[in-house]
Amino acid sequence: MHDYDLSDIKQRNQAAAEYVLGCLEASEKAKVEALLSFSHDFQCEVEQWRNYLDVLNTSLAPVTPPANVWKKINSRTNTTSSIWSWKPLAGFCFALILSVGMFMQWSQQPVVIRSNVWVPLIINANQEPGWVMNTSMQNRQLVIESKRPVSMPANTFYEIWLMEKGHEPMSLGFLPASGKKIIPFEKSWAARLLDCEIVVTMEGPKGARDGYNMGPVSDKANWKKVTF
Repeated sequence: MHDYDLSDIKQRNQAAAEYVLGCLEASEKAKVEALLSFSHDFQCEVEQWRNYLDVLNTSLAPVTPPANVWKKINSRTNTTSSIWSWKPLAGFCFALILSVGMFMQWSQQPVVIRSNVWVPLIINANQEPGWVMNTSMQNRQLVIESKRPVSMPANTFYEIWLMEKGHEPMSLGFLPASGKKIIPFEKSWAARLLDCEIVVTMEGPKGARDGYNMGPVSDKANWKKVTF
């Protein structure tokens, strides 16, 4: 059984590969799926592994071995002293599949997770976030995902802000009613983002006039680091 450290880039990449192959133990699978629930970068990494390994289903022509091959395998696997037991054979198959995937990965530009920070927004009575925002430093994006949208009074909307000390609050627009909202940012903002407080205000359909004339504050939060 593997015990992957998902804060380590190389181990996280290997865990993504084994998750796609379906080789993880239940406890490791749970850890991977917990990270998948809010990490946009890790979702991309797992999807890339699916694309790598799908070649085994779509690009390789099936080959039917001669009947005598199956007879020989069957006779040998029925013998307890045979080297062709199912465990070594299964191990060989897994190693072959993983090697193909690793070769394809090296031949392309890998997806690297450079940040494991996120923030839950608008927590409900069950301590569940209505939205989750995380950073994708590789793609220079903020990703806001609707989890359990909270109902609002008529003509009222949640507007989200980056609050940087000494600067006017910067609006990121409204929280999405459903799905994901992706907000690109300049490279120069990569280091500044994590020093910002996240604030959510209640606004009308047109949003706040500017960062100094916001509506009532509904939520405040700071970035959290992922630990596994």
